[in-house]
Amino acid sequence: MLYVIDQRLKAQQIAQDKSIQVIHDVTTVLLEPKFIDSLLNGSKHNNAQLLTAEHCKFMLNDIATCSLMRLDEQSMSKLWNLMTVVYKWQLFVSRHQHHLLEITFRHLEAVNRLYPDAKRHMLIDFTKNTLLDFWNACGEEVQMSIYQTNRAWLQCFNTKISLLIRLGFQAMDGSFIKEVDQEYFADFVQTAGDNIYVKSAEQQQRERVREREPNSIDQLAAQLNIHSSSSGEDLQPINARQFQQQFEQAFGSVLFDEPSSTSSTGCEFVQLQPTTPSSSSSEAAMAMSRGAALNQNLLDLYSKMS
Repeated sequence: MLYVIDQRLKAQQIAQDKSIQVIHDVTTVLLEPKFIDSLLNGSKHNNAQLLTAEHCKFMLNDIATCSLMRLDEQSMSKLWNLMTVVYKWQLFVSRHQHHLLEITFRHLEAVNRLYPDAKRHMLIDFTKNTLLDFWNACGEEVQMSIYQTNRAWLQCFNTKISLLIRLGFQAMDGSFIKEVDQEYFADFVQTAGDNIYVKSAEQQQRERVREREPNSIDQLAAQLNIHSSSSGEDLQPINARQFQQQFEQAFGSVLFDEPSSTSSTGCEFVQLQPTTPSSSSSEAAMAMSRGAALNQNLLDLYSKMS
């Protein structure tokens, strides 16, 4: 409930001081120790009965409107649907009775992060200890009964929730999807009970960042000024000299160290030794022939590139 209220306050751009007051007031009433004790002690009686959906909805409406916030019937209906169906999904992806306690504790920890202060922190710690003492006092059989009762009580709620549908967790008929082929699905399952609105916003932000990241191949082609040809059009040979100049301009300062000499421009693939007058004419002729052969080989290679 507090996740939804906080999300709606932010969406409506309510002033922060008023938002803090609403969250703190609702948290204080919801986790009032006497109220928590009455719920737990009432469940221990042999003739204890489950609250009906109408009774539970009426009680949560009173809690949600204990502060400055007021909800009309339509708003309360939306709040109720979001609370019940998201909680139902959290239990749907759980696999063990102890997951119920883990989900509850994540609820409390997430509430503690909503405008935290010392009073609310102490209240949440007290609630954790109370629930833990109650849970440990129950045997395995009673724990399993509580877990199954929670799941059974939620079966009648099948409202379609746009957030769950967008994440791929819920089908258009209201049923939940058991396995979702998305890399973020496992994270949502393992942290069931966390603020799903915060996690969804973080996931959307990661997707936007990923979409803005340039493709490395496209970036390389852009730097080299290489454009793909239209379909059916033959690729033209690359001019060797132009290709080398583009390569040096694009990557001269990235792939190679800058030359130490200030008079040199561009990057040099090979540091040539200066010639001396003592070099023999035969060595010069051999060097020229090797250089000519190398240049011809490079030209042949570049002309074959597509």
